[in-house]
Amino acid sequence: MRPEGAAGIRVVALCVPELPLQRARRGRAATTGDEGVRPLAIVSEGRVAHCDALARAAGVRAGGTVSEALAACGRLATEPLDPAADGAALRALAESVLTLAPAVELSPPDVLLLDASAAHLLVSAGDPREPETCLAERAIAAAAEMGYAARAAVATGRAPARALARHGPPDGFVAHGADGPGARGARATTESGGVLRVPPGELAAALAALPLEALGLAADVALRLRRLGLADAGALARLPAGSLAHRFGPAGVAAARLARGEDDAPLAPYAPETLPVEALELEAPAEGAEPLLFALKRLADRVAARLAGRGLGATRLRLTLKLDPRGEERVLVSLAQPSASAARWLAPAKEHLFTLRLPGAVTGLALAAIEVARIAPEQLAIGDRPEALAALETVLARLAVRLGDGALFAAEPVERYRPEAAYRSVPFRPSPRPRASGPAPTAETGAPDAPAPPPRPTRLLARPEPVVAEGEGGRLTALRVEGCARAVLAFDGPERLRGEWWSSPFDRDYYRVRLEALGECWLYRDAGDGRLYLHGFFD
Repeated sequence: MRPEGAAGIRVVALCVPELPLQRARRGRAATTGDEGVRPLAIVSEGRVAHCDALARAAGVRAGGTVSEALAACGRLATEPLDPAADGAALRALAESVLTLAPAVELSPPDVLLLDASAAHLLVSAGDPREPETCLAERAIAAAAEMGYAARAAVATGRAPARALARHGPPDGFVAHGADGPGARGARATTESGGVLRVPPGELAAALAALPLEALGLAADVALRLRRLGLADAGALARLPAGSLAHRFGPAGVAAARLARGEDDAPLAPYAPETLPVEALELEAPAEGAEPLLFALKRLADRVAARLAGRGLGATRLRLTLKLDPRGEERVLVSLAQPSASAARWLAPAKEHLFTLRLPGAVTGLALAAIEVARIAPEQLAIGDRPEALAALETVLARLAVRLGDGALFAAEPVERYRPEAAYRSVPFRPSPRPRASGPAPTAETGAPDAPAPPPRPTRLLARPEPVVAEGEGGRLTALRVEGCARAVLAFDGPERLRGEWWSSPFDRDYYRVRLEALGECWLYRDAGDGRLYLHGFFD
């Protein structure tokens, strides 16, 4: 027999207990405070599949009929079991933890499996925390950000880790309590969550106390084993493999292998196929902006967490408002640059919300990332000010909302001779910080610097305006612009620009002139008519 831990990978199993119940509760925006929350139960085929603490306190029990539950608690709110929605919720949670591990596998209905082989990369040198426990805590924190209470188990192999996460002893968990992450001895529940780590070599002992249900046995097989006096996984692990195969078939053999901690199967990595969408229903129709902003922040946090888990940032968002009694309003939110920060999304979203005139109250919201880009990690240099960039993005977003789509743009140079046609309009994006790429070639290195191109004005007039030159003794002293004489304070040039003989030929001598009260101006003399024209300003 191979020694335990000689094969198999280390796995973090992240479990969301009673996922259907948590998903239903998470999808309701409690706008009336905690006292307005009603007891909730998930029902299937006329029976209660899951119920929350408020319902249990009122006498509702899982497995009972819906009529019995309503008789015990008249305020009980019920929702049907929705396996498709629960699967989508598990996939959304997987997106938020993709950057934590080399591979993440879906294990429906309520578990994610994370490859812990690279957990040491999450802790820095000198950090006393155990890397696998740190990875598990990070996964639990990601689940909390998505609105789920979770717990985790770390063990060797997929199936053992999953069984421990679902059925492990609460006293063995490491909970996030008052003493911070890593404090042992706190009792974990479905509300508090925690981590159970089983070191290599101790897996069989940890699995021995698990109930037979943890091994994935069919109900009739588990009943037969109990009648034989087998109460837990440890007793099953001690049975001969041949006897199990003869009496219980492949399922019994697989359960016994799991009870002994034998599982060396690799993870099946999950790869998202669609962009994230988050939605929720309001418990009461909202007519003001405040409850909408509260719900929008929750949605933005969830979508941002899913994008960040994939290393993506949104450039465009779509906010959909469901109206009472029917209909919807869609709002497109454009961002200055790709971002997975919900805080940066809220400023332009607020601008849109405050400008809306809705025909009815809002009963639900949905936020979708419809355009994304990959965000490359970048280390800040001395002097970088990320808060200034965030402030610029906020200003640009507000201007775009108030002035309309297309009002903000940047001028991108194109290869054209005519100055007024030498650029094109592109969406404005703050320039990234230049990266160091080595010294520029110089004469000392054998490659002289190329001459810098002549400066160009920051603002061109839509149509060049004719100006009149004034002077005395053959010297230019003033230029008459729009009927007002402006003294010439400095004069530089000319720079000849000519070309486009194949379509609309032009031949101009450009000058940079500093005029009183106007500043630096760009003028040219047209060789065709000999007149002077004001073409732009060096702001």
